[in-house]
Amino acid sequence: MSSHNMATDVLILGGYGTFGLRIAQSLCNQGLAVIINGRDNNKAQRAVKNISQATTNALISCACFDARTDLRHQLQKLQPKVVIHTCGPFQLQDTQIAQTIIEAGCHYIDLADGRDYVKNMQHLDSLARHHQVSVITAASTVPTLSAAVLAHLKDQHNIQTFKQVRIGITPGQKTARGLATTRAVLSYIGKPLVPWSGIKAKKYGWLNTYLQKYPNIGRRMMGNCEAADLDLLPQYFDIEQLTFSAGMESKLLHVGIWVCAWLVRLKIPVNLPSKASGLLNLSRRFDFLGTGNGGMHIEINGTNGQGQNITKTWFIEAMNFDGPDIPAVPAALMTIMILEGKTNTGVSPCIGHINLTAYLEALNGLAIKTYLI
Repeated sequence: MSSHNMATDVLILGGYGTFGLRIAQSLCNQGLAVIINGRDNNKAQRAVKNISQATTNALISCACFDARTDLRHQLQKLQPKVVIHTCGPFQLQDTQIAQTIIEAGCHYIDLADGRDYVKNMQHLDSLARHHQVSVITAASTVPTLSAAVLAHLKDQHNIQTFKQVRIGITPGQKTARGLATTRAVLSYIGKPLVPWSGIKAKKYGWLNTYLQKYPNIGRRMMGNCEAADLDLLPQYFDIEQLTFSAGMESKLLHVGIWVCAWLVRLKIPVNLPSKASGLLNLSRRFDFLGTGNGGMHIEINGTNGQGQNITKTWFIEAMNFDGPDIPAVPAALMTIMILEGKTNTGVSPCIGHINLTAYLEALNGLAIKTYLI
């Protein structure tokens, strides 16, 4: 089906990637007209075919072009109402793509997790207001789900102050991970993380290891990780101390990265990002030891209105490779809200738009469960 004879609701940049594909499927299920973009025509055509087979009367097509160079021209041609930017990693990206989309008068959503990227998006606020478009940045598991959980716990337990919040995320060993993401992680391990509010001592990437017990997926090792949550959450909640960590399912692999982090910390000259490809291939050799099961935990220690201490840990666990569906939820839900005119113009991080109930409802039917202990 050609995209030129129907109104396009949504253009997804990186539409056949891990998250883009899931967002496309979700929006097609709701009857929206979707165009998926990527540079590889074969992959794009295959994705269109798969979604068309899975969904009756899916309004889906593809447009292959390089979003870095050809975006302005394509936006004039395709005229989408909303553009979703899923081409990560966002750690080393500028906001040029977002700017081009806003200038074309399209609403914009991204799945950014890079701290600098999310900060820099704020510079586009007046441009977005001028063009009267909604711009939603960081529409992903973190900070959207983490903020929704904190808001839920705050309401349920009348929490006035969060003394300590510990957030951690751990994917299954066999879950898809790309070269770009690997390179992004290797760019900060062992280096001092940019400080954030409520941080006392200097923190280094992938250090401060601890073992986290999950209800079903066992114990996972966790280490300091960069996330937009570090800057964003203290703006919305009264948090005294916040930490964010990530961990591998394979303890062997986790310790391997921890050793690399110490080499960097001790200023031993290893250029890790340049070895990303080899290290990714090496990590794949451990896949037989792992699973497609991942999880996330949010541990809080706070005081309620009566001055009592409240300690809770919230878990979400995803089995059978359903983990990547979790980060795909916010962009799909925000698209519907934008098209229904339920968002304001200007730039805002994806916090406070989606509550926990709505988020979890979107995951119904998947092998995903939550626990509060």
